[in-house]
Formats: sequence, C-alpha cells, structure tokens
Amino acid sequence: MRRHPGFLVIFLYIAFAPAEGWSTPAPALADEARLARIQRLIESGDLRSARTDVDEALKVLPGDPRLYNFLGVIDAQEKNFANAEANFRRAIQSAPRFTGAYLNLGRLYQEHSNEDEALEKALEIYSKLLQVDPENIEANYQSAFLLNLLRKFARSLQQLDRLPAEARNRAPALALRCANNAALGKAAQAEALGRELQAAGDLTEADVLPIVPTLTKYHKADLAIALLETVVQRNLASPTALSRLATLYDERGRFKDARRTLDKMLEGDAPPSAELLNRLAKAAYQSGDLEGALGYLAHARDLEPANAAIHFLFGLVCIELKLPPEAKKSLVEAVRLDPDNPYYHYALGAVLLQEKNPDEAIPHFLKYRNAHGDDARGNFALGVAYFDAYQLDAARKELESVVNRPETRAGANLYLGRLAIREDNLAEAESRLRNAVQTNPGSPEPYAELALVQVRRAEFALAGSNLAIALKIAPGHYRANLNLLMLYQKTHDPRAEQQARVVADLQRAGEERERLLLRSLDIRPY
Repeated sequence: MRRHPGFLVIFLYIAFAPAEGWSTPAPALADEARLARIQRLIESGDLRSARTDVDEALKVLPGDPRLYNFLGVIDAQEKNFANAEANFRRAIQSAPRFTGAYLNLGRLYQEHSNEDEALEKALEIYSKLLQVDPENIEANYQSAFLLNLLRKFARSLQQLDRLPAEARNRAPALALRCANNAALGKAAQAEALGRELQAAGDLTEADVLPIVPTLTKYHKADLAIALLETVVQRNLASPTALSRLATLYDERGRFKDARRTLDKMLEGDAPPSAELLNRLAKAAYQSGDLEGALGYLAHARDLEPANAAIHFLFGLVCIELKLPPEAKKSLVEAVRLDPDNPYYHYALGAVLLQEKNPDEAIPHFLKYRNAHGDDARGNFALGVAYFDAYQLDAARKELESVVNRPETRAGANLYLGRLAIREDNLAEAESRLRNAVQTNPGSPEPYAELALVQVRRAEFALAGSNLAIALKIAPGHYRANLNLLMLYQKTHDPRAEQQARVVADLQRAGEERERLLLRSLDIRPY
C-alpha cells in the first residue's frame, strides 16, 4: 500500500480464474508453465525474450488477458506509454474482473502524473476496479492518495475510511490522513496523526515524502521536518529525503542543521556532485563558516572547472575572507567562462575598486548598468569608479541619478559629499554628508567625512564630536583615525604622536579602504 512502486512488483496472476463471458479452449487455459516462464523473464529484466515468448503464446492463447497484461508491463518498462495503456485496457476488456490489469494501468497513469488529467485517469481506473472489487485495499488507498494530490482532501479522508482497520493504521494511510487534516485546517488532528506516524513501525520515506508538499503548503513544515527526521534517525533516508530535509532546514534559517544533513549525503560510496558541494558551501556560508564554504567550493571547482558559477561563488567568499588576489583570479575566470553575465562583471568591478584599479573597474560596471538599468546599485558603483578615477563630472551624473533611491541614498550622498570636498565646496559637502548621516546613522564614513569638513573650517569641537561617534561605531576605521590625527595636528594636541602610530598600524594592516562600497553593492554569494 504505497504510492506507486512502478512495475517491479508486477500483478501477474498465474492462477487467474477467467471472468464470466470470457472463454478459451481448455488446452490453452492449461498452459500455466508458459505463463510462469514469461513472468520469470520479465522479473529478471529479460524483456526481449519475454516479448518473444508472449508473441508465441498469443498464437496459442490469442484471447488470454494475462498475455496482454504481460505486454503492458513490458511496454511500461520500455517507456512505451501508449502501447502499455492499450495492452492493459485490452486485458481489462477481455476480463473485467482482472485486478492486476486495473492496478497496473492505474500505476501507469500515476507514473505520468505531471498533470491533473493523468491523475484523474488513474482515479477513474481505480474507481472502476472498486465497482467490481469494492474491498480492494490497494485501489482504495491509491484513490485516497490521488484525491489528496488533486486537493480533494475531504474525499480523500472518506476514501481512507473504506479501508479495513488494519490498513487504516498502517503508515501509508496514517500519512495521508495527517496531510488531509493539515490541509483542512485541522491542526490538532494533524499533529496527533503525525505523532502516531512517527511511532509507526512500518514508517518509511515513501510515506513521508509525498505529503511534505501538503504539510509545508498548509503551515505544518515543522511536522514535515519531524517526520523526515524520524526517517533519518531510523537510517531509512535516501539522498532524496536528506535533500528535502536540508531544504526545509534552509528555508527556516537552520543552516547548521542543513549542513549536517547534507553531510550525510557524502557518506555513500558515490563521489559527491558539484551541485551537492555547492549546497554545502551555501549552508556553511550562511552558518558563518566561510573557510568551510571555500573548501566545498574548491572541491566543486575541481570537479567542474568550466562551471563559471562556481568560480563566481568562490570569488565572492574570498572577498569576505579578505583574500583579494584569490577573489580577483576566480572572478576573472568566471567572466572569461561567461562573459555575458552582468553579475560576474559587477563583482569583478567591485574587487578591482578594492585594489584601486578604477579604470579597469569602469567597463565592468558599465556592462552591469547597461544590462540592469533599473538597479540603482549599478549607477552607484559606476559613480564610485568614476570618482576614484578622477572623472568627476561622470561621477556626479551617476551618483545624482540615484541619490534619492533608498538602497543607494546613503552611499550616493557620501560620495557626492566627498566630491564636493574635492571641489572645495564645503557647504554642499556638509549638506550631502548630513543627509548621509541621517539616512544611515550606523555607518562611520559620513561622520568621518563631516569631521574633515569641520576641520577645514576650524570647527574643531564639532569635528571631535563627529569623530568620536565614528570611532565608537568602528574603532579601527582608517579614515576616522586619519582625520582624528589631522585634528590633533591642527590643534597641537599631544596625542598626535600616539595617533600617528595608530594610523600607521591600520595602514599596514590594509584597513585604509573602508567597507562601505561592498556593503552598498550588496556583494554576497548567497
């Protein structure tokens, strides 16, 4: 009583009793040995020999429905849907009480159940079988299963009630009842049935996997997780079940659990796929293990060196690990492998800006902006690149075009303020920088730049206040510390000597380039 195990379990009744209205000469009906041999050939996978024997048998038993059932099974295993359907229907037409032919035809439709129409056909076949055999357990269960798939949950429950008590209490029926109750909003009943299902000794993943979509759709994802966890704990989970459980964990932000579950998929003898390694990298990244993510991606890259997406993700993780040479190398390769992907150009442009190569970054950001003109981050990134390349008019044009967009307002005002400082327009610089502070008061950059304007105006007390805020937010911020040194030097503060050492240490540590750019560009691998 499962969903549809396919045609490995074949309904071939050698002791078949012909139905009323069907007759074959007695010698033909006695040829059970021939039928048994055909069945053995099918079960062993020798379909060619089985078909030859069926063709020979039809010369002797031209109307035997069992032979057409055999042909249907052979056609089904050979993926010849139309012939399989025709042969199963011919078997039923010859013997309207031939249970095996009905069940095989119903399963054939279920195997091709990508559309509701096929499910309806399967349901119709099981209904016809129940007209001649109302107590048939398999037909009743499969009807209930199909009604669930067709979102007819109340009717599915009614169909399950037709099962005998023993069958109703088996895991397949419990699972369907659980899913139906969840879909009907009967949360308490669904939870109770879920607990009963977890305790069922015959529970397998074949019972759980089909109901996971219903449980998740109707707000019972935690119950789906609990059932899949039970399957895993019993060492009954296939890679499919592990993958589904990992996806559910991932959707709920349980990234460590997702990674642990995916790791179980590495325990088999088969080598891991690049797709699995990429999923592991994502789980590791989202749980904060950047080095682990990089390790998975390195393995995936070895498996698929021509996969541009893997090089791209590897490069983005390297950015976060502050490994600019490795990031650049990987992103250059991603762009080489897929030169038309604007996101790859975008990320490479960001890395080039980080290493102070704005002239090289500009064409990459142009590629992105031209492809995604509605994304303000493209204009912002291009404006920053023009700013760093001292193409100030071009920088102003790009930055002003997105200064009122919420996602780039803070960054655009900051760089327009810096541009105004370069042009010695301190009034505009102050206005822009105050807008940046107002938009993003948790960022140290605008406070540090505003302090620079105030130092130039000899407003030393105000400058000191803004630098104190910047350094409280980010004590190691290079620009804030550099501007504080400038303030100390301007005011002949004795702390200048110590502050000079702090700035030198930060410069040696490579902290001179603030992280605002990458945060504003939202460069993330996952």
